[in-house]
Amino acid sequence: MAPHDVTSDMFPYLNVRIAIRGWEVSATALLDTGFTGDVVIPADALPNDIGEPDNERLYRVADGRITSFGSFYGDLEIPGFAPIRRVSIGVLGGKYIIGLGIIERYIVTLMRGERVIVEE
Repeated sequence: MAPHDVTSDMFPYLNVRIAIRGWEVSATALLDTGFTGDVVIPADALPNDIGEPDNERLYRVADGRITSFGSFYGDLEIPGFAPIRRVSIGVLGGKYIIGLGIIERYIVTLMRGERVIVEE
């Protein structure tokens, strides 16, 4: 299969689907090269019955601080690409964020503050 790309005109955001333990959400996530983890979802996004996080992880966040927060294993899909299984999905703050753990799997081009192009 030939490589292809996904384009977002919502610079610097990308549409994604996230799944944890049967719960799923489609969201617009910020691409954040200052975050060293895979994915962050807002604390109020998960249903109360999802259970306890799978682990506690340390991450470097955009302002350089190292912080620890609970994370789940789940799936991430950038529509148009195959899902990535068993990514670490942290629960913190109020935004959906895609970090370096995912960004580095692709060729990501930020076009003049207008669009994001992601290539496999």
